Amino acid sequence: MTQQEGKKDTFAWRMAGWMLGMWLCVMQMNAQMTVYGDDDDYTYASREGLEFGVNIGVYRGFPQAAYFYDGAGDHELTDAGAQIWGIQERLQQLQSTQLNHPVTGVLNEFPAWSIYSLPLMQYKPSMYFGLKAAKFWNPETALVCHLDVAQVTAEGAWSLSTGLLPDQGQGNEDVRTYPIVGKEQRLGLALGYRTSIFIAEGASWALEFGGLGNAVSIEENYIVMSPAVGNSLYEVNLLTAVGTGAGGALTPASNVLTQWGTGVYTAAGVALEFDEGGHIELNVRASRDVVRLGTEEYKGWNLAAFITWMIPSQIGDFVRASF
Repeated sequence: MTQQEGKKDTFAWRMAGWMLGMWLCVMQMNAQMTVYGDDDDYTYASREGLEFGVNIGVYRGFPQAAYFYDGAGDHELTDAGAQIWGIQERLQQLQSTQLNHPVTGVLNEFPAWSIYSLPLMQYKPSMYFGLKAAKFWNPETALVCHLDVAQVTAEGAWSLSTGLLPDQGQGNEDVRTYPIVGKEQRLGLALGYRTSIFIAEGASWALEFGGLGNAVSIEENYIVMSPAVGNSLYEVNLLTAVGTGAGGALTPASNVLTQWGTGVYTAAGVALEFDEGGHIELNVRASRDVVRLGTEEYKGWNLAAFITWMIPSQIGDFVRASF
């Protein structure tokens, strides 16, 4: 045997070994999706076609955007028919024009009141609902679309210096703290790629990534004040329509223009399959969003944790098998 023939034989054996290794890997991957039938023959689990699901969970917005509702007086709306007030200016307007308003009575008790500090704002966790559609080519490859909504609430606490002496002689001035609240509706539309990694029969890791768009509609922004004596609570709207009504009253703004932003997202979770059909997915999602509020733009990471029920195609059979 010549040296060249020896090289050819070595190459042939390497190719044969490589092909055998690939064949064993493919067989192993197929075995991961194999389900034994009643007749002990092999059938292969498949997942293809269009599926629909329902999302429900908890959503948390990044805190920087919540400062749009802090009552600082330096925020503006893009809607010509609405305005957003600072706390100081709104209370001065109320005290000078609505003499019979309960908050005017509270302010009249303070000889030289002023804003002592503005709030540290953050979003509260909120409920999160939505729909999901997925086009599967196989269990590991799918194109997914999410349509989700959440009503989010920003909250903080601001302080008012009354100009009075502090109770019991403690401190240099009397300072009282009151809440401030902002509310908005958020809608998210996401389009992404989904893949999965086998864990065990009926369970797999699910991974998603893609792009999204968000729509934000501002609903409310108000402060809450209370008298020194009693448990009464009075709301003062900072988000009002332009122009005053009878007696200097301001009307709360409605139908403020919705603004759109874009972003990207990634999600990871566990997908569980029922014997009767259908899937439950436990997911955590992080999205890098551009959120537009009024004339301002904020960028940050929003977080969501949610459960998705992928409805089986034979929903009647699934219900009968479950009960």
